Amino acid sequence: MAVAQRILLAVVSAVLLLVAIPASAADLQWSSYATLPQGNAAFSLAQDPNTPAQVWAATQGSGLQHTDDGKTWSSAGDLPARLWRIAIDPSQGPQGPAPMYVGSAGQGFFKSLDGGKTWQGSVDGLTSAGARNVRAIAMGVNQLLIGTSDGAFKSADGGKTWQPAGLAGYDLSAIAFARYVAPPAVVAAIDGVNNPGSRLVLTQDAGATWTPIKQGLPVDLVISALAAGPLPGGANQRPIFLAGSAGVFKSDDGGQSWGQLSGLPPQGYGSLALSPADPQVVYVGSDGGGGGNGGVWRSADRGGNWTQIINGLTEKEVTAVSVGRDNPATLVAAAWNPDKPLAPVYQLSDTQAPPQGQPEAGVCPEPSCQGGAIPTAAPSPTASAPTPSPCIATPPGRGSPAPRVSASTAASIAPRPGASASAQPCPTPSKSPTASGRGDLPVPLAVAVVVVLGVLLGGSIIVTRLRA
Repeated sequence: MAVAQRILLAVVSAVLLLVAIPASAADLQWSSYATLPQGNAAFSLAQDPNTPAQVWAATQGSGLQHTDDGKTWSSAGDLPARLWRIAIDPSQGPQGPAPMYVGSAGQGFFKSLDGGKTWQGSVDGLTSAGARNVRAIAMGVNQLLIGTSDGAFKSADGGKTWQPAGLAGYDLSAIAFARYVAPPAVVAAIDGVNNPGSRLVLTQDAGATWTPIKQGLPVDLVISALAAGPLPGGANQRPIFLAGSAGVFKSDDGGQSWGQLSGLPPQGYGSLALSPADPQVVYVGSDGGGGGNGGVWRSADRGGNWTQIINGLTEKEVTAVSVGRDNPATLVAAAWNPDKPLAPVYQLSDTQAPPQGQPEAGVCPEPSCQGGAIPTAAPSPTASAPTPSPCIATPPGRGSPAPRVSASTAASIAPRPGASASAQPCPTPSKSPTASGRGDLPVPLAVAVVVVLGVLLGGSIIVTRLRA
């Protein structure tokens, strides 16, 4: 009887142990793509809408690079060597392929309507040198917006000509549509100390007026990236994420107020990638300020909980992240170690967080594009996520949304924002399974379960022997 009892307890313990420690993100493995030419950093990545394994990288020194198989990179067209941004809209362009847009460092705006075979440049309306430094691109319905080192500009003819959209004299590091339907809303990030009262501003009248946004944001926050996700089920506001020197923030009210997302290391973050099919899934990248503290983190509940995905990243100083429209999603991350110099690219299939829904159609930034529509709700309802409290990040250590620049490359790369300090640290929440059921069981809880089971098993054996 005692032997049978011990065998039963051992079996139960083994089963509970397997349940308590499910597969974690450590089981996901990044695979290496070929390194970018000459060790030049990429601050922006984009994937082909139909073939996410095909990747485009906007580099600082090697122009626009393209790979079909991850084994080799090739230069994509006659473009400037130093580029800030690459953006692709999944809608069908007037010539068939998806429209592609590039922002250069000092030479204006470029686009391709034939899949990157040929490119047309435009500086019409970008009259100042600062305006031709195109650092950010936002795609809207039959319109384009760009953020430059001399304010925002808009175009209704696919980027052939540009008109001022406010913020003249300010250097914009990021820009994104918070709402596409009327009245459209746009948020923009201002780099440097010169700002109109806040480094984040909002317009709801096509740039005629911009309102400084302060609620929930540190006054000295340096913003590197802005991104809006697909519409949650039954909602009319897109979740907007912000990555910067004091962490990652989210807004659920069109960018008017913000809350910081806890559960991430206290450092700077420089890149964002949001699932085009699921408002719950978001990825953030950090260069960690050097020293191996960077990497990629994923949340499957709109920032409520985070899991680091780092296995296989031989260089962890991540400067750009992109997510494909496939399911499971193909992730691509670019890193940069200026001390070597080395600019590796990595790819991963995130089988642990398959998107729940279908990717939204493109927004048709070209006036003559075909297809594409702005949905008024997500294709299927998704679970709601907790709203973060508007706390302030722990002061970053070495972390920064800007990559480190070695002395040999400092002269060739345009200035990037650095980190700033803040106070009132956010509490780090205990991990719990995500709202969509795709999260991992927290390690401390799994250990506690194992310990309790061990105590129960040991106690049962002792009692059994005393009774024998």
